[in-house]
Amino acid sequence: MTEGIDSSLAAVAEVTPAEDEGSPYFAAAPPLAWMAGAAALADMILNRVLIRLGSDAWSPDALLRLDTWGGFARNLSVVSALVALGFCLASLSSTRSELPFSPRAGIASFGWLLVPIVTLMTFLPRAWTTPELVIIVAGLAHATILLFILAGMRWRSTRPVAVAMVLTLVAALSGVLSMVVNLVGERTFWEHTERLSNAFRWSGELAYLAAPIAIGFAISIPWRELRGKTAIVLSALAAGVVAAGMIIWKHAVGRDLPDLLYGALRLDFLPDRDFILYAIPLGVGAAVTVAAIMSKDAARRQLGAGLLMLLSAGYAPRTPSALLMTVLGVALLARVGIALAKRHR
Repeated sequence: MTEGIDSSLAAVAEVTPAEDEGSPYFAAAPPLAWMAGAAALADMILNRVLIRLGSDAWSPDALLRLDTWGGFARNLSVVSALVALGFCLASLSSTRSELPFSPRAGIASFGWLLVPIVTLMTFLPRAWTTPELVIIVAGLAHATILLFILAGMRWRSTRPVAVAMVLTLVAALSGVLSMVVNLVGERTFWEHTERLSNAFRWSGELAYLAAPIAIGFAISIPWRELRGKTAIVLSALAAGVVAAGMIIWKHAVGRDLPDLLYGALRLDFLPDRDFILYAIPLGVGAAVTVAAIMSKDAARRQLGAGLLMLLSAGYAPRTPSALLMTVLGVALLARVGIALAKRHR
């Protein structure tokens, strides 16, 4: 076992390659998962941050170029995610997962029904995307998320990964419940609609922001080695870039920051005057993602890929591409949960 001192966000030791032999099928990230994560991050930055600054920050030519690049990033993320999700569905619905027939059949049914619908919604004109279709896709996506997490938790995995999956499930279901309460309340004119909807929404948002912290405890950084020192430096740099970006964003848009941050990541728990404090949990999420990516262990690198997709998609996403990234991120968490459970049996 690699000798090293755990960081403040680490509690689980690294494993040697020999220890990983029991679960190589689920430990490694599926094909194109990393491309999907990188493209999803570019999609979020271009389409939900830079372009939303509008003509006040960009010239018409610059906006046109950003729109072209953003469209390419979104399409690349969707195509890559569909391929990676296909591999995840195949692995989790196969006998190698050692799941009973019922959950394997559920994953295959909901997952393979979701894939073609999301594909059509992404590449067909937006006018064809009706609110009813969005609700159907959200229902399918969250049913698939639930099945993925139940599959990942069937055997006893490491506690940090199990907690991260539970927090991710709470975030997903709370977002759906908030949307349902809003829809029902608008039709019944219930006076407590907004209060109950906000309660679900804010509890889910807190779970969403806490999930990267839980994943951080599943990562070990051997900082006596060059790889560990590099991981610490790059993690700190990632956190610093996020914090600096939030400060620059605040300076550029002023009082519009809450609206723009909501459009980018759908976060709105903090009061408007304190929105800059989101730099703290988002910076921690970026640092944990980089630390996981730098790990020697394939399973923990896959954790980094899953976290990258969840952070890029934002909380309780509504668009088809962001929903797809959330489903794929949860699928990667489930694969890691199974891999670590098999490893420690």
